[in-house]
Amino acid sequence: MKEFSIIIMVIGDLEENLLKDIKLQLDNMLYPLKVTKVENIPMPKKAYNPQRQQYRTLEFMKALRKHAVDKHSKYLGITSLDLYTEGAEFDFGLALQDMNLCIVSTHRLRPEYYGQPPNPKLLTKRAVKEAIHELGHCFGLEHCYNPRCAMYFSSGVVDTDRKRENFCEQCQKRIRTKITN
Repeated sequence: MKEFSIIIMVIGDLEENLLKDIKLQLDNMLYPLKVTKVENIPMPKKAYNPQRQQYRTLEFMKALRKHAVDKHSKYLGITSLDLYTEGAEFDFGLALQDMNLCIVSTHRLRPEYYGQPPNPKLLTKRAVKEAIHELGHCFGLEHCYNPRCAMYFSSGVVDTDRKRENFCEQCQKRIRTKITN
């Protein structure tokens, strides 16, 4: 079996309880994979776009790449900042499969963003779903057509809420093959 580990890299401020809950749930859901380390990395200097009042996702990916030294690990960046790529209104996350890098933004996963009261459990659930999704890309999974699968593309928070925190049977088989071969 291949040895894989997940390293979480926090960019910017993120609530300690949220980070702890995400790590715990990832450890439980991605067995036999484990989060082996959590570290903070500096904010990329060129990331902020004042016209959009958002941050460029690709600048965050460049920052992650600078700190990704272990070729056998998968790197999950997490930020509370509002991310976007050109041509998109926003990004819940993004993965660069060939580099074992992905990032998730909690900004638009927060119930407060939609005028609802804070709900830490719902925020954690949404963040875990998106983290599982982006890590799935790092293991070579494509988007799934099953709206309940974690690999389903979320065009909005309604899609994220509808999908499960794990892979459908087909995606589970694919990822097992990637992990065990």
